[in-house]
Amino acid sequence: MGDWPADELWSQLLPTWFIQQCAPETPEPEHGEPFDVEEWLRQWRAMTPEERAAVDQGPWTLSGWLYYFDPTEEGVGDDRSWWWWWWHAGTDESGGWVQVATTGWPFGSGPLSWLIEASGGADLVYGP
Repeated sequence: MGDWPADELWSQLLPTWFIQQCAPETPEPEHGEPFDVEEWLRQWRAMTPEERAAVDQGPWTLSGWLYYFDPTEEGVGDDRSWWWWWWHAGTDESGGWVQVATTGWPFGSGPLSWLIEASGGADLVYGP
């Protein structure tokens, strides 16, 4: 698994252009104000599919995006639903392309879509 960098190091490890595309971090709740999971879940369930998709599209905070890759997060980073190797991307006369492997359809495409869009990509097409 290796050592996962501390949160404050990521802005030095990732390209500046990507960090600049991320949304500002939201302040942590005040001490004594725990995150209300039930309230968040109630709000999420009340959203339309379109509203949920808009939340998933971003812009994402850097910490929110990294959360999905963190192997130290119980059941998150070790259970990713897509993989991309550098040799499965490139450019041609029609533009750029990225090929990913997934665990099936549907898959958690939000972090991947945000990465592609923050990198300047558009017209995402899912298919064989």
